[in-house]
Amino acid sequence: MFPLFTLLFIFELFGDLNFIIKIFVLLTLISWVNNHIGKGPLSLILIGGIGYFILFDGWKLFGPIYVLYMLLMFGVSGILIDFFFIGGGGGPEKEGVESPVSSGVDIQKRMASQKVAGVAQKMSRGGR
Repeated sequence: MFPLFTLLFIFELFGDLNFIIKIFVLLTLISWVNNHIGKGPLSLILIGGIGYFILFDGWKLFGPIYVLYMLLMFGVSGILIDFFFIGGGGGPEKEGVESPVSSGVDIQKRMASQKVAGVAQKMSRGGR
């Protein structure tokens, strides 16, 4: 009985999250229309029409796009760029043709050599 209850709770949680996201979309839509058109009768008609289309008819298409947009706005894209393009130590370097795309190993070596050179220069000055 316990696993069935847990499974039903998870589906109810998804429904609640979907409702919360719809509220955020509606508030974003109201704010956008009020800022661009004003608070007249035309804005109320647009909020009603676009709100109905987005929240009920077009939610299957618009919902995932909105969630992806919010994730990108919160900085998930920066994490993905760091993970896939900047980070990673890379494998051992092979002799021959080098890859035109840096794996970060050459930058780490360059920084380490500059640090060693800086320490050696300070020692040659007498610790100043």
